[in-house]
Amino acid sequence: MNSKKTSMSSIVLDSSAALAMLLGESGGERVMQAFLGQEDLIAMSAVNWSDILNRLQRKSSFVSPQSLAAMLPGVEIVPFGQVEAEQTAELAKSCGALSLGDRACLSLANSRGVAAWTTDKVWAQMPVGAKIEMLR
Repeated sequence: MNSKKTSMSSIVLDSSAALAMLLGESGGERVMQAFLGQEDLIAMSAVNWSDILNRLQRKSSFVSPQSLAAMLPGVEIVPFGQVEAEQTAELAKSCGALSLGDRACLSLANSRGVAAWTTDKVWAQMPVGAKIEMLR
């Protein structure tokens, strides 16, 4: 995926935040504003990309990686390698109730020092170690 200027502020999207926008759910309007404003670099872990693609393909066989890229234009998809896996596993010690995708998102946001955007309210009740932006 392509990326926007790195001098701009950044956001890391959780699967729930992107899906809220794509499915017209509460909180999705803030994500849409971030895309339309083009003032933020929007990133996402490859784990979350896979999660979103999987969920949308369950709803429609017409969703492809290319169509998802068109629905989330300019999102930087951050590879999930050994370092990211180790950071995400470390986060499981304090936030084991969160999914792999949740922890991958939080780990990415923490490593970049930016906010993770989510609609998942349980994050606010856990020591996630990253700034979070609750969208609903």
